[in-house]
Amino acid sequence: MVETIATWRPTPADRITLVRAALAAACAVLAVPPLFAGPVPGQVPGEGTGLLLVILGSTALLLDAVDGPVARRTGTASEAGARFDSATDAFLVLVLSVATVTVVGLWTLAIGAMYYVVAAAGLVRPHLREPLPRSMARKVIGAVQPLALLLALVMALVPGIPSALAAAAPAVALPLLLFSFGRDVVALERRHHASAASSRPATPQAAPARGAAT
Repeated sequence: MVETIATWRPTPADRITLVRAALAAACAVLAVPPLFAGPVPGQVPGEGTGLLLVILGSTALLLDAVDGPVARRTGTASEAGARFDSATDAFLVLVLSVATVTVVGLWTLAIGAMYYVVAAAGLVRPHLREPLPRSMARKVIGAVQPLALLLALVMALVPGIPSALAAAAPAVALPLLLFSFGRDVVALERRHHASAASSRPATPQAAPARGAAT
């Protein structure tokens, strides 16, 4: 592991993903403290760091549309780069879901935690980590999650907008995410069971008893 990190040479796309990861980390620094701080008298929720968090999160999201094309154009697309990109996407969504807790409620953490729950399940059932065919629906639903969370944060910055309205976008995004992950898990489980059944040796048929009529 240490040797792999020491010899790692980031590609141009990896450098963009590193910037995205740094932006997500900066968002985390802004998003986590309000969870433990009490309300400040006279301070409007969402003021101050809220706008900066939206700007940083939006920049990280926009750069997500850049690293993939850069990897393909430079001929440096790789499985490791794709995994790094997915991990950064998941971390950004987790941070944004934490940020929306004070705006919408604790239930938004389910959006950010979903990736990690499935990843943890893959430790117990390794076939859940197997690659899946490309899916436009999966890609679109994945892109909707940070957009929905950012929209909730933006609406929280606008005076007079009730929290119920700010919760609308994440409330739509969460069922879509459950559907996407659920469909993938079911597909992987079916493939695993089909593979196990095909590799199981056939039960030999019993030979007819001696003297039986033919």
